[in-house]
Amino acid sequence: MRFLSHFSMAVALATAGTLAITALPQEAQAAKKKKEKESEIKISKEIRPQVAAIQAAMASETPATATPLVEALLAEAQIPDDRYIAGQLAIQLGGTLKDTALQEKGIIASLDSGRTGPEQLPAFNFFAGNFAYGAERWADAAQRFQAAYDLGYRANNIEPLLAESFFKRNMYPEGLAKWNEIINNANASETKAPESWYRLARDRAVASKDLGLYATWAAKWASAYPSGDSWGDAVAASRRTSQADSVQNLEVLRFMKATGALKTSRDYKEFAEEAQRKNLFGEVVSVLEEGQQKGIVSSTSPLIAEVLAPARREVSADQKSLPAAPSGVRGSGSSSVMMNFADVWLGYKDYGKAVAFYEAGLSKPGAETDRGYMGIGTAEAYAGNFAAAGQAFAKVSGTRAPLAHMWQTWIDQQTAPVAPAAPAAPAEPAS
Repeated sequence: MRFLSHFSMAVALATAGTLAITALPQEAQAAKKKKEKESEIKISKEIRPQVAAIQAAMASETPATATPLVEALLAEAQIPDDRYIAGQLAIQLGGTLKDTALQEKGIIASLDSGRTGPEQLPAFNFFAGNFAYGAERWADAAQRFQAAYDLGYRANNIEPLLAESFFKRNMYPEGLAKWNEIINNANASETKAPESWYRLARDRAVASKDLGLYATWAAKWASAYPSGDSWGDAVAASRRTSQADSVQNLEVLRFMKATGALKTSRDYKEFAEEAQRKNLFGEVVSVLEEGQQKGIVSSTSPLIAEVLAPARREVSADQKSLPAAPSGVRGSGSSSVMMNFADVWLGYKDYGKAVAFYEAGLSKPGAETDRGYMGIGTAEAYAGNFAAAGQAFAKVSGTRAPLAHMWQTWIDQQTAPVAPAAPAAPAEPAS
């Protein structure tokens, strides 16, 4: 993360404005025409000769000769007005000479004087933080950036710089808490937090090596800016924080399919092979044909001959052998048997029959409740019955709860009113 360049700093300081030092006796008449704020600042008689000498040197052909005079005044000025005057002179001279070190001293003196006007305080605090950031004084930078932010300053990528001042000290929880505050503030205003902020926070969560923080911020990114990439990352984070069995892994892959998070041939291979192991021929065909249509699974891929072709040969006979209703299952039919049939009908996209079999499974002794409600929610979501899907996912607990929550978030996104497009985010500070 890069702080504001010296050139940009000089331009920004120039636009922020500084006090025109015009209170010397020979300029008293002109001073009366200045705005009220300027007339409130009074130069003490003790430093008037020094100020006059500085002004004369700055107006000469060799303004650099004023530098030692300004440095001496900064060291001597004690009362607030004199301190402020010294700071303003340092800022002005520093701008003329492109001496950012002198400008920094001037800004700090102005702020420390307590006489900096409210119109300048936000920018001056930001500039002070920016100088501290460039000098790797991270705690000072955080303090100054926070002061500027609290005063309403929102220019020059202050938000990522403020958060980064914590990460530079390896304070990952604190930095991510700061990102959460910044993003919430933006979302509560008329301007939605840009996607780049979520990505930056997610990247720092990854760098923290705290899997819980990673999962949290991956989910926040997907919730705010849903896409195949963001949902894929949220799923990947969730997988790293849980130990899923084969059935649960297939449930995760189904969610990835719904959200467009199957992005590589490896994803499709994993899905197809997981379904193949359970003889879910319809699901094997469906997912691999989707991969082909998207151009992700090549026609020359071994998956076509080794997985897709055999599954296609099984589909017709398999469908004919299936019971159309739970009552058609031979014998009493255990809970797991019913849910296995439900999985098969889900793969064939007959969502009504899938729900019926999951419900039948739930009614049996020893039912795996979370698996049943996860299946019902998935079938209803695939069918576009979002209210019913949400009701089912709300009943899921245990190790499947994080996936159920992601489904809930995705459903909310499908049913939410279309929001106006967010404005383009400012360029991210260079790393």
